[in-house]
Amino acid sequence: MTERAVVLCLPRGTAAVGPLPERTAERGIRLLHEWDDAAVAVVGWSSGGWQALELAAAHPTVERLVLASTPFPDVEPDSVDLDAVRAKTLLLFGARDPETGSRHGRRWQQRLSNARLEMVPGAGHDLLPHVWPRILSHVAPRRT
Repeated sequence: MTERAVVLCLPRGTAAVGPLPERTAERGIRLLHEWDDAAVAVVGWSSGGWQALELAAAHPTVERLVLASTPFPDVEPDSVDLDAVRAKTLLLFGARDPETGSRHGRRWQQRLSNARLEMVPGAGHDLLPHVWPRILSHVAPRRT
């Protein structure tokens, strides 16, 4: 099985470490923390979701995108053309997240043409380790 390159975008100041490295390796995923032309998927958590969106908009080779607990801005920034995002997108938000929650998830779903929203019961803003297996199945479908 060939490796699948996935970029993980985290908020500034967050340690550049992906959750569950063993599970990631088992799925044949090589996790990156900056753009590489081999990347076919991008995952963004919290404010790192904006960097993930920028990459997906700028690189049509991005097949899959995940935004986890990414806040929807009050004013859409000029730096990202959301209409250029063509990747199959998974939106993950914690049902108990007072920062982003379902309101932000629904706004992303309305704004991104190919997005699926999933609310994670009992999860808050720091849901990345809890949903990592779901993220892996989205960015590397049909891989064991």
